Amino acid sequence: MKKNYKYTYNFLGEKMKKFFQSIGIITLMIGSFILTDKVETTSKLSDVLLSEIKSKKDGYKENAIEPLIKDNTITPGVNGKEVDVDKSYEEMSKIGYFDDKLLVYKTLPVDEPLDKNKDKYIVSLNNSRMEIALLFKVDKNDDITSIIKELDKRKIKGTFFVDSSYLEKHHNQIIELIGKGYTIGNLSNNEDYSDSDFVWMKTIITNIGVQKYNYCYTLKEDKEILKNCKIQDSYTIMPKVMINSYPLLNIKKSLKPGNIISLEVNKQLSKQLEAILNYIESKGYMIKPLEEGLKE
Repeated sequence: MKKNYKYTYNFLGEKMKKFFQSIGIITLMIGSFILTDKVETTSKLSDVLLSEIKSKKDGYKENAIEPLIKDNTITPGVNGKEVDVDKSYEEMSKIGYFDDKLLVYKTLPVDEPLDKNKDKYIVSLNNSRMEIALLFKVDKNDDITSIIKELDKRKIKGTFFVDSSYLEKHHNQIIELIGKGYTIGNLSNNEDYSDSDFVWMKTIITNIGVQKYNYCYTLKEDKEILKNCKIQDSYTIMPKVMINSYPLLNIKKSLKPGNIISLEVNKQLSKQLEAILNYIESKGYMIKPLEEGLKE
């Protein structure tokens, strides 16, 4: 009897086809089960992570500290912060667990920011932080090279108040200081902030680098100074501490959180600056330029 090989081949082919189809269906079902299980697990982890962020967020909240306003003076406030739950979750979901280093914050602004109070004298930084500002009052003939060298060595940024004559003579030096993150303030002759030199200086200082604001300097309350500085969108600084001589001794007497300390540039200061900075740092203070120290 002659065998029908064609029939046998087709029969076996159909069997194999159904077999592999079955295997495919079973594999797909197992894969779907595993995928579903993974999705459910990820979803559960996500729910747990989100709940953990929400339960812990209040522990990382910092309330804003409102500025202290008294008569014509202001001590700036400090913006607060709170956890941005959605953005924090977005960051932590990449690793699948809570890590406070990945918390994302949003700002809680003070009600009375500095830019709404340019008609008041700034007398200090906020005293809630161990920070002070050193202002170096520069005469047109002063050499501040050694002071800059000492500050640079320690990566400290101070604030230099200069007049128009100094700026004109040392234009490149001032550009370099602003580029390094120092603050440059405006020291107008006879504290007359209505003259054209003041406007010229303000334009130069706020356009040659990253410094955003301009600063006037005064040691006395004068409505004209406040008015003229406000017209030029400038802050008026009236430091509580002014040191002309024996700088190290007087720094030790006047060092308090938030103090803005004005130092007369002279040979005595240049000689004692290293010791002054050592003392300030030993007491745990950070020295901030005005542009940074007054940030809320």
